[in-house]
Amino acid sequence: MGTLEHRVNTSMKLKRVMLTMFIVLLIVSPLSSQAVKEAQNERDHVTVNLGAMKGPSGFGVAGITQKGGVINEMASFNVKVHATFNEVIAKLANGELDMAFLPTNVAANLYAKGVPIKLAAVTGQGMLQFITTDPQVVEFEDLRGTSIAIPGAGGSPDQLTQIYFTAFGYDTTDFVTLDYSIASPAQLVQMYAAGKKDFVVLPEPFLSMAKAKQPKTIILLDYQSLWGALTGTDNYPMTVLVVRDTFIAEHPELVSLALDEVAMSIDWVNTNVEQAAQEIEKQEILSAELAQLSIPNCNLGYINATDAYESVDMYYNILYGFDYESIGSAVPNEDFYLEK
Repeated sequence: MGTLEHRVNTSMKLKRVMLTMFIVLLIVSPLSSQAVKEAQNERDHVTVNLGAMKGPSGFGVAGITQKGGVINEMASFNVKVHATFNEVIAKLANGELDMAFLPTNVAANLYAKGVPIKLAAVTGQGMLQFITTDPQVVEFEDLRGTSIAIPGAGGSPDQLTQIYFTAFGYDTTDFVTLDYSIASPAQLVQMYAAGKKDFVVLPEPFLSMAKAKQPKTIILLDYQSLWGALTGTDNYPMTVLVVRDTFIAEHPELVSLALDEVAMSIDWVNTNVEQAAQEIEKQEILSAELAQLSIPNCNLGYINATDAYESVDMYYNILYGFDYESIGSAVPNEDFYLEK
């Protein structure tokens, strides 16, 4: 047995060790707790893979990307910009994308082929015009025997040109020649500006480019106004946002938040044109110069599927009557539309 002094010293040493351990625990525990919490948050974080294409249909992502894609502390967008809608289609089909912007007829085709998607909103309306430099043309009859250059067969410029001519009683097979020899809109602009193509149908941003390069441009037909005259609606739905069914089922609340972010992003683009144009170039969607020129003419907006149903369904029915294969041989049923 030790002396009393030895026992006291030993006891004091033990107390000091215990006090030190207690202090260390006080310091370490919150840090450990925070680390666990951060790790848990990282595991719970959801990434929304959003696909867009180069050109005006992809402009709407600029408001999302300029703030880093953040939705909230538990979710964010991963925006992927593609050169063609075929790339978007492939990634939607294999599940690499959760949401994507697509031409309206392409979305119907995907749905008809069994790709599990829903139309969530219309994000872009018509932006096509039939232009010329010929001041002698003032009515349809004046176009008899002319050649109209259209950037590619089967797309919206081609479909709507044929629909409009037919609606006004003119058969495009013998009344005019539809020239598809130049599929590139950018190249078609150059030919038009050089006076090598007299009559052309163009979408934005190439329409704005053509007007800038050829100041004598005359708008023969505004396709948006014609659509209104034929259907009684303001415009036609050119671009839509679709969402995969599995993502809707797994993250219903997040889908709602993500769609709100898309709506706010499009609004930001429309109200901050110069800043949006810089972001659009940063995302390699289009040059800032051309984006700034064309944004005001692109008819960007956000109309949820419920509110857009009537105009989209009418558009599909008209396309079906013109070329049913252009929308997958069937008009999509109501299950195709995401409920508000």
